[in-house]
Amino acid sequence: MVTKAFDLTGAVSYHTGQFPPSSLDYERLLGPLEEAAASLARYDAKMSGMVNSELFLAPLRRQDAVTSSRMEGTISTIEELYRLEAEEDAGSADPYREARNDDIETYLYSRALRNAQQALAEGAPLGEHLIRTAHQQLLSFGRGARKRPGSYKVDQNYIGDERRGQIHYVPIAPEHLGPAMADLVRYIDESTMRPLIRTAIAHVEFEALHPFEDGNGRIGRMLITLMLWKLGVLHQPNFFVSGYFEAHKSEYIERMRAVSATGDWTGWVIFFLRAMHAQATVNIETADAIFQLHGQMRERFRDVLNSQFHDQALDFVFASPIFRNDRFVDRSGIPASSARALSRRLVDAGLLRTIEAASGRRAALYAFDPLLDLLKV
Repeated sequence: MVTKAFDLTGAVSYHTGQFPPSSLDYERLLGPLEEAAASLARYDAKMSGMVNSELFLAPLRRQDAVTSSRMEGTISTIEELYRLEAEEDAGSADPYREARNDDIETYLYSRALRNAQQALAEGAPLGEHLIRTAHQQLLSFGRGARKRPGSYKVDQNYIGDERRGQIHYVPIAPEHLGPAMADLVRYIDESTMRPLIRTAIAHVEFEALHPFEDGNGRIGRMLITLMLWKLGVLHQPNFFVSGYFEAHKSEYIERMRAVSATGDWTGWVIFFLRAMHAQATVNIETADAIFQLHGQMRERFRDVLNSQFHDQALDFVFASPIFRNDRFVDRSGIPASSARALSRRLVDAGLLRTIEAASGRRAALYAFDPLLDLLKV
């Protein structure tokens, strides 16, 4: 985002008066729509049919947090994200003290998405309050705290290449944003378009409005997951699409820009539907790989631990692949003396890596590399 006047030659401005689109080329949309719907149905059936599916969805959520944040220039890793979560979970007085700003921003995205999903599950409407709350949580700490978290922009923002001094896109002016956001939420709630098409249109409109000073891309991609669940495409609010958008970032940006430049809503929707199809396939493959790893590790844990508690230990490290040992003792559901002995056996067998040895009253910090390696992006 650029916040000062640069070269606007060739810049495209917001498509005032053209939302929602008056028509789409449904003949061109039919094939991609059917393909995307079928792939999402397979993904949904796969996730719904898994016992304890959250164990396999949570890693996908973290992976998406890393990828979505990276699209905005925030470079973090899955291990750094899990480590920050472990420090907060362990009750560290200042879990952010040694974390890089990029890691903090990725962690805040993961937490904001999780909280928004929970709010929807508890009956909150998918409206402006939920969007602004998610934004407030996204920018609640670190560099974003200075960028009006939870509040709409009051100054004109721009999208462009700051280094070259060029502006490519001019979003809606702040004085027109309020009614436009109300129109967007009304469209999400009341449109009769097919849910996948409605989600595609809502996403590009949100990005075109660019309602916040910062964090628009991450909130906009978060809305995709929330809408797919709210509109009944999925039985759980857990679908993660940032990987495809990052891999096709140039086309992603150009397809959105073309909506305002030439009114090519159909071209954008086709791109979006192809993204849904491709990402559903990747998500199924990743979930399958996590499920298979869980099965393989169940045998290893049984052999290494030789304990009735091997399943509890395995599920704990899958849910928290980086953790302080006192959290394992307190929360695994295993008697304390047994839990301490089991974690030592896992370290001795090479199934847990010691990041930090125990020191004074500070428990050891362990990592479960088989899952972390699988999730690297």
